Amino acid sequence: MTSSSVGTYLRFLRRKSGLSQRELARILGTASASQISRHERSRILPSLLTAIGYQVVFQKPVSDIFPGLYHAVEAVVEERLGEFKHDFDNSAPKRHVALPSVSEMEQIREGESHESA
Repeated sequence: MTSSSVGTYLRFLRRKSGLSQRELARILGTASASQISRHERSRILPSLLTAIGYQVVFQKPVSDIFPGLYHAVEAVVEERLGEFKHDFDNSAPKRHVALPSVSEMEQIREGESHESA
């Protein structure tokens, strides 16, 4: 999805709701009508507060309102996660931490409840 289609979807949602850019800016409280226009045309990215405001107004997740942006961020983060995991697996010594069993956890809880009584 191209960045221009992301803006078009935002404009579609605003128009579908019957709001003008000025009205939407007033509802959001942090954006001007010209900023709304720039968001719709993908000229600038909204702040996190404004993006969450769009989510509240349109009752759609930010990832649905800005799908192109979401997928671009997702791809970069997934790549970095893979690199991090690879680096971690190859540099960290293998440590095996034994987690307590369910029965051991119950014994611990019983001991704590007896101590607090």
